[in-house]
Amino acid sequence: MQIRTRLTVQFSLLVSSILLVTFLAVYYFSYENLTQDFYDRLKSKASSAARLLDGPVVSADIVRALEGSNTDRMYNQIILIYDEKNRLMYTNSSSAAKKIHVSKYWLDEVRKAGEIRYTDGNSKIVALTIFLTFTSTRAVVLLGAEDQVGQVNLSNLLQLLTASFVIVTIIVAFAGWIFAKRALRPISKVMNEVEGILPQKLDTRLDVPNQKDEIGRLTTTFNNLLDRIETAFQMQKIFVANVSHELKNPLTKMRSQLEVSMLKERSINDYQLTIKSVLEDIQELAQLSNTLLELAKVSEDQKDLLTETIRIDDLLWDSRQMLAQANKSYQINLDLDDLPEDDTWLEIAGNSTLLKTAFLNLMDNACKFSDDLSVHVSLKCTAKQISLTFSDRGKGIPLKDQNLVFQPFYRSDNTASVKGYGIGLSLVERIVKLHSGTISIHANIPKGTTFVVNFSHL
Repeated sequence: MQIRTRLTVQFSLLVSSILLVTFLAVYYFSYENLTQDFYDRLKSKASSAARLLDGPVVSADIVRALEGSNTDRMYNQIILIYDEKNRLMYTNSSSAAKKIHVSKYWLDEVRKAGEIRYTDGNSKIVALTIFLTFTSTRAVVLLGAEDQVGQVNLSNLLQLLTASFVIVTIIVAFAGWIFAKRALRPISKVMNEVEGILPQKLDTRLDVPNQKDEIGRLTTTFNNLLDRIETAFQMQKIFVANVSHELKNPLTKMRSQLEVSMLKERSINDYQLTIKSVLEDIQELAQLSNTLLELAKVSEDQKDLLTETIRIDDLLWDSRQMLAQANKSYQINLDLDDLPEDDTWLEIAGNSTLLKTAFLNLMDNACKFSDDLSVHVSLKCTAKQISLTFSDRGKGIPLKDQNLVFQPFYRSDNTASVKGYGIGLSLVERIVKLHSGTISIHANIPKGTTFVVNFSHL
């Protein structure tokens, strides 16, 4: 169901429901008012009939004659008057006692209550006790009649309300359809503009007519989404271009070496040198592929990987040992002197393999870019967080490049002489963010760079 149709139906149902409740209330109160008025008229007539009998010279025949000539006589009017011994004193019709069911028990109940109003078939009846002064009798008067005029009025009212309900519902549905179309016109405009945005036109943005209403906020949100999509597409293009370049270089090198070795007959030693060089290039490709796979696997929404309780100091020491064994010339200095007394301050929830990868990358980068192949790593803890610093004594990272070094394949101009792919820091940043941590860059004085990593402990 379209939104326009749904809005029209919901609006029509809402208004119709309110209208129905209102009309039902009007009908109910009209019915109650007519019924109450009719009972009051019955009571007045019953009292008048009893008073006519309360005298020495007024007989039942005279009362019947007066009732017969009364222009205010009700439809199917029946009057029954009983004395204290439940004997019938007066009736306006010989068949009245058959039309109104009367028993000794019922007459006693009327005397106890003083007045009872009820319905018997189509007739509404008032039964009340009246004291007749002349005869000193507590008579029970029952007067019943059919409210024919009231029924006609209620029937006419019901027809009028029903017709009004149907007509108003149709008008409301039509008006709702028109207003829904007008209200959804900005959305239709947004849809048409969105359909015109192609991958080749990701720089296109939607017009924001009014930022204060919901459509304006929706359009602004969509424009922000387009900004992120455009950035992602640009990063993807750069990523693909860089990957192609990094893969092309070793492949071209291997191809050239193999082609040169096949130009003429060479010695076994020459072939061995060529094979060794090709193997080194293959190892570079394998290392690049593994790093790219790790980069692709790590994202900020993979919180299910953080299943271990890790001591940061132990993990730093293991990372140092692993890197020192792989690179004998590296000088890795760990400053673990300022450890807290509470060991739980050193613990975080995480993935030890990923964190070790991040620490190894930071240590390896620092050693590679330091003039003396050294890195200084320190660990400090507070009541709220764990802070790690990785400092080198290299050329440093220019200020203009500090916001770019975490992008895949980005390498600063002053790192051209050092072998690498520009993926390590991007991988480190993703791992740190996965662990709800932060990483920042600070310049050392007079030379070098410090990376600061902060985690919240358990």
